[in-house]
Amino acid sequence: MRAQIVRRTAAAFAGVALAAAGLGVAGALQANAATAQQTAVSTPAAAKSITIKSDKATAKAWAKVSFTGKTTAIAKNSVVQVQRLQSGKWVNFPATTKVTSKSTYSVWVQSGRVGVNKFRVVTGKAASAAVSVNVTK
Repeated sequence: MRAQIVRRTAAAFAGVALAAAGLGVAGALQANAATAQQTAVSTPAAAKSITIKSDKATAKAWAKVSFTGKTTAIAKNSVVQVQRLQSGKWVNFPATTKVTSKSTYSVWVQSGRVGVNKFRVVTGKAASAAVSVNVTK
């Protein structure tokens, strides 16, 4: 009888120890999962951006002017729209292209509007700085 009590007591202690170890492992796994979620949430996404560079600062009316640039965090094949500043508002210019697999783009325009023309490119919510091209007769 005494041996039976000893065995039952030992079995109970072993069960409690295993349960405690299981909770410890489960608690550690939950803590690791919570840390991973916090890390994923706190890592900011790369900001979307696009640059523009003109091959000419001055061009004759209706001459081709090329714009090139690089993008950051913008998907391949995203449409890049050229805009011109008219009366204080950015207006879509009839020139578009797509972002390449190397995160670049290239597009050209022709303008007959004599004087300083300010252009920029936009894609999604990203817009480049303006670049000026002086169009002459």
